Amino acid sequence: MNKKRKILIVGPIVFDTIKNKEHYGGTAANIAYGLGILGAKPILFSAVGHDFLDSYRKHLENNKVVLKVHIDKRNKTARYYDFLGSLKKQNVWHPNAHKNITNISMQEFFSKKDLENISFAIFSSNTPQSTFKHMKEFKKYSKNAIIIFDPGTMKKYYTKKYFRKCLNLCNLVILNEFEYIYASKVLGVDMKKFLFNTKKIVIETKGDKGSEVLQNKKKIKIPIVRSKNIVDTTGAGDAYRAGLVFGLWNGKTLEEACKIGARMSSKNVEFLGCQKYKFSL
Repeated sequence: MNKKRKILIVGPIVFDTIKNKEHYGGTAANIAYGLGILGAKPILFSAVGHDFLDSYRKHLENNKVVLKVHIDKRNKTARYYDFLGSLKKQNVWHPNAHKNITNISMQEFFSKKDLENISFAIFSSNTPQSTFKHMKEFKKYSKNAIIIFDPGTMKKYYTKKYFRKCLNLCNLVILNEFEYIYASKVLGVDMKKFLFNTKKIVIETKGDKGSEVLQNKKKIKIPIVRSKNIVDTTGAGDAYRAGLVFGLWNGKTLEEACKIGARMSSKNVEFLGCQKYKFSL
């Protein structure tokens, strides 16, 4: 592992309300937390409101996350409400200050050297416009970095045009099974067939059915790791992504990295909230 080479996560920081209790959340923040507790010192780029500056900021910094955030002092941080818990879906999303993300340039927060020193970047659950914009900005300065495209909960806002643009810029795309189905509909063809003759890697997470990797026209099945007790599945995919990126950053094979992700995911679901678990290799 070259510790001078950094990991970047781009995406939302959110306050989650799950079963009437507030927790720290947001796809990108969850991934950053997972990488932070493993000691990777990831860089998190996002847009937040004034209420982020106290306990949430300290929480992430205490868990070794480096923050590069645009602060909107007139608005609150994004909110996610899951009234019944992840096992019985009924949720509401309010972007609040995160609406600013499309208008923010990475060059406001990073020098050319900063970006050149990043070896892995994952772009998660942002608008199609901001994802493409920031991927393009990043690739301009980090030509050899591995770029991971993770459309996540924002999948429904993608057109075929933007999905193809983001796929063209990434090395690896990761989706859960529902996002995969939606992406295939947007593209008008099964996504694995769409990318079959390219060098891109596809990872599809399938909940209790494990995950599947398509690399070099070959499929690799990754089994799940059984949890002691499933409390809440919110953020399980984000923990998987953290383990995946950490493994690749440490020079593991793709299969080995996915297995680390599976282990982290199984630990995450044993807690209510996405940033409560602890994990050690």
